[in-house]
Amino acid sequence: MDELAGLAQAAGGEVVLRILQERPKPDPSTFLGAGKVKELAACCAETDADLVIVDNELTPAQLRYLLPRLVGAGAALSRLGGGIGTRGPGETKLETDRRRIRTRLHAVTEDIERVRQRRAQLRERRHKASVPTVALVGYTNAGKTTLFNGLTRANAAASDALFVTLDPLVRQIRLPDSRELLVSDTVGFIDRLPHALVAAFRATLEEVVEADLALHVIDAAAVDRDRRMAAVRQVLEEVGAGNVPTLDVYNKCDALSLDERRRLQERDSSAVSISALHGEGIAELVDTIAAQVALDVRRVTLTFNPEVASERDRIARVYRHARVVTHEAHDGKVSIVADVPRRLLSRLEGARTGR
Repeated sequence: MDELAGLAQAAGGEVVLRILQERPKPDPSTFLGAGKVKELAACCAETDADLVIVDNELTPAQLRYLLPRLVGAGAALSRLGGGIGTRGPGETKLETDRRRIRTRLHAVTEDIERVRQRRAQLRERRHKASVPTVALVGYTNAGKTTLFNGLTRANAAASDALFVTLDPLVRQIRLPDSRELLVSDTVGFIDRLPHALVAAFRATLEEVVEADLALHVIDAAAVDRDRRMAAVRQVLEEVGAGNVPTLDVYNKCDALSLDERRRLQERDSSAVSISALHGEGIAELVDTIAAQVALDVRRVTLTFNPEVASERDRIARVYRHARVVTHEAHDGKVSIVADVPRRLLSRLEGARTGR
């Protein structure tokens, strides 16, 4: 219920009332029981509420039953009008609202498609540059944006409000030994995210599908931590990112006792525990990321012919993505000893002469 209220507030609404009903299962025709529906209608009239949000996906039949009783089946839903931009003859207010919603949905869908195409082009450029991408995922308010800022020295907006991060931010990290990777922040997930909303976020979450590694940022201090973790994994499956290598990162560990932190480490020894707010554990996390995306290096000797344009491009690539130890020129050939990220070795295979 707190999350539902947070979503309403993030959308600009003011929460004036909460109603709970405990039932073995929803009423098949009204979702709530008949008595509770009457109570809800009376509460809406008393508080002047003009919107009811239900913590479930209602079927069309339930919507048809609830709407006229909560808003009023009389003049409010049957006014007729005409003229440019208004209702046509015989069009009810409900039909007008539905038409406007369809128009708005069409516009939003087109916007999302443009975002998807633009991000696909950016991902293609990054792929050609051979720079690995790490995507931050997690339940809403798990601390992803705070971690993103800590890793990239950026100043993206971090907030307790739900869905603050909608358009993914991508920033570059340069490690102390000059190796590079990209980090992408993504929208926070919630439990039982509606399928239509998952489809709308697909353009945003494609950053995760195409990532070399997903960091699952977890609020270690949340009382319902396991439920939130399960919700994130379910959404990842739904958007096609279930096979992306994932590293669990337990954040906000500064809020745990020493015994709780020890039990957490024993439960999942492959995970990393951090406090993004205080910078604790970030160095270990960066080292783990580097190993996971094959940024760990191998020292190799590479020989090039600088008279050939493609070979000169290879030399430039070595200097851009590896740490050069020695560079020598003999008999028209260039010999370079460098620490090359393992993920790039295959691209330089033709120039390798030894280790």
